[in-house]
Amino acid sequence: MDSAEFVATEHKCERLQTIVSSASVKYLVFTTVSSDNWNLHISNGIDVWRLELDQTSLDSHRELADVAGYEAYFSKIRQAFKGGNLSLTNQGHKVSLEVGSGSSALNYELFEASANQRKKDIRNVLFWLADTTRELQERVQVVEEELRSAKKQKVDGAMTLPDFETTRRRPGGTSKIVKPQGRSIINPTSKKRKAARGVEFD
Repeated sequence: MDSAEFVATEHKCERLQTIVSSASVKYLVFTTVSSDNWNLHISNGIDVWRLELDQTSLDSHRELADVAGYEAYFSKIRQAFKGGNLSLTNQGHKVSLEVGSGSSALNYELFEASANQRKKDIRNVLFWLADTTRELQERVQVVEEELRSAKKQKVDGAMTLPDFETTRRRPGGTSKIVKPQGRSIINPTSKKRKAARGVEFD
């Protein structure tokens, strides 16, 4: 039998995170997997609320939500995290989390973590976010290097434009228009008329 950890990982929901604002307070909502469970966490940076779901609990929640199959179930969760379509209500020792919106939203109840769990969750998410930031920076660096390389190749491979100034100055570079003898330069097919010289007397 598959575990909740396996199913969540298979559907790419083992490491999700987003920021949700509620009553002017920002909360980090994130997911993890551990000990065959899929876990939801919420933290305001000081307190932590969590919910651990094993396979039986996950099956029950999916069926109560009336979602057929885990592909559709986890797809709703991924899309909600990606689009920031989550809302929560802090009730002190408990936080109600709504994933998605409307009648098809998934609802979870997360409870305040113990002191040891709180320290562990905050430490884990802190290093996880640090690692994620480092990985993104490395990816950006690789992309920037690829862009620089592509621009350099484009410049090196560009065709050299002809030097029109040199061509203009080069002897024989341009053809001089030669006026045919006795012909009009405007209308070469007609002969140039001689200017009238008046009547000549012997």
